[in-house]
Amino acid sequence: MTVLSALAIGAFSVFLLIVKRYRYWRDVNPLGLPYPPGPKPWPIVGNYFQVPAQHPWFTYTEWGRQYGDIIYTRLLTEDVIIINSAKIANDLLESRSNIYSSRPPFHMLNLMGFGFLLVLMPYGSEWRTYRRLFHQVFRADNIVDYFPAMAEKSRELLVRLLHRPDDFMKHVQHFAASDMMLILYGYKMVEEDDRFLRLVEKAIKVIADFTLPGASVVDLVPDVTKLPSWLPGMQFKSYAASCLGLATEMRNEPFNFAKSNMVSGSGMKCIASQLLGRLPSRNDTHPLEEVIKGVAGVGYTAGADTTAGAIDTFFLAMSLCPDVQRKAQEEIDRIVGTSRLPEFDDRRLLPYVEAVLWEVLRWRAVTPLGVSHATTEADTYDGYFIPKGATIVMNTWAIHMDERVYDEPEKFKPERFLNPDGTIRGDAYPRTAFGMGRRICPGRHFVDAVAWIVMARVLATFDVLKSKDQPDGDVPYTNGVAIRLTPFKCSIVPRNSGVKELIL
Repeated sequence: MTVLSALAIGAFSVFLLIVKRYRYWRDVNPLGLPYPPGPKPWPIVGNYFQVPAQHPWFTYTEWGRQYGDIIYTRLLTEDVIIINSAKIANDLLESRSNIYSSRPPFHMLNLMGFGFLLVLMPYGSEWRTYRRLFHQVFRADNIVDYFPAMAEKSRELLVRLLHRPDDFMKHVQHFAASDMMLILYGYKMVEEDDRFLRLVEKAIKVIADFTLPGASVVDLVPDVTKLPSWLPGMQFKSYAASCLGLATEMRNEPFNFAKSNMVSGSGMKCIASQLLGRLPSRNDTHPLEEVIKGVAGVGYTAGADTTAGAIDTFFLAMSLCPDVQRKAQEEIDRIVGTSRLPEFDDRRLLPYVEAVLWEVLRWRAVTPLGVSHATTEADTYDGYFIPKGATIVMNTWAIHMDERVYDEPEKFKPERFLNPDGTIRGDAYPRTAFGMGRRICPGRHFVDAVAWIVMARVLATFDVLKSKDQPDGDVPYTNGVAIRLTPFKCSIVPRNSGVKELIL
């Protein structure tokens, strides 16, 4: 943002801020309770320039050490509450979910045309309609029907790893997208440069860029949309307009493919056809089709990105922790053998492999801040005032790195999820990786299943080794609501001479 743009928007914000503060303290905070502690705000802009645009969860975690597990910040006119502990997250997002289940208004993404996505919708009747449909097809007992498709796609990934192991991150991205497209729309993605893959990647990038708190000044000062386009700082209007076509394509094209196949009887069973089959007519347009488009759309934008992110982290962890990899492989060899690939029916018999998955979800949270919640009523907690309409950020990164809960949290230790006898600690599942409360990710069972089958089969067939060309030290992650590892190198080699025959 230029200095001139900042001054123009800042001046416009002053008036809104004064009015907003006056209303809060007059109408909804009669006891004059303090906000939670936090960094000292600057005049007018609050803490806007104190929150880094890149990887803000690190800053929030550091603030937690200084100010405590619940923190207040102000970004221009918006109140932001940051939660840094599982206890407070449970107390507010779970126990008081009736007033902590909405979303802050994502004005920029709405301008771009992405407001139809379930994950962005405010709490209300429309959200409940979408959520009900989503839950019907993504609940744990329903996705079992798609285990064969997941298994087949995971085998295709193994083949790609066998032939071109150095391109493993590209293979993972292609796998995650193609798996989602097959199961959601019945679309078989073959080429690495598939147009639907490009569409998914573009949409994910745009959504990720504008989902974090403060990512766009439009979300913080929405009234700027009423200002003339020729003013400094109004370039967001033309950018949003340029993204409308992308949102329309993402919403309609894969859906139209699935509907066309269903009408002609040539398509395979998929989520879209399963939902369309419940409508009274397959040929006519039904109002619920728009809901189905939204359900499927959020499935492949959110599902593909989080799945790929978790699998990338798995490869990094295995390359850095050969002892962990060896233990998981020994368990698979002992239970499954070496003459076949692991199947979903083997999962309950492989507690150490299960613990590896859980530790992947904890160690490097794919969504370190999740998607923000918003309060629909004013509230108090531990003597602090939380205003109506406040943005609530659950800092999953801090929760997963909490030394009070996890011993040596920076280390990759699957054993933390095992009982002394080697069985899995069922109550220790890191569910915060998928959010909390009524807005917990409804596709979590799907992502969990896909990630497990890939990890189990890679462990059964390959050794993942640290590359001599990979520098020591942490591998950085991208920025956004869902993060991915930046490109890194590892060596992926078949465990034995029988691997080729096993997977081809």
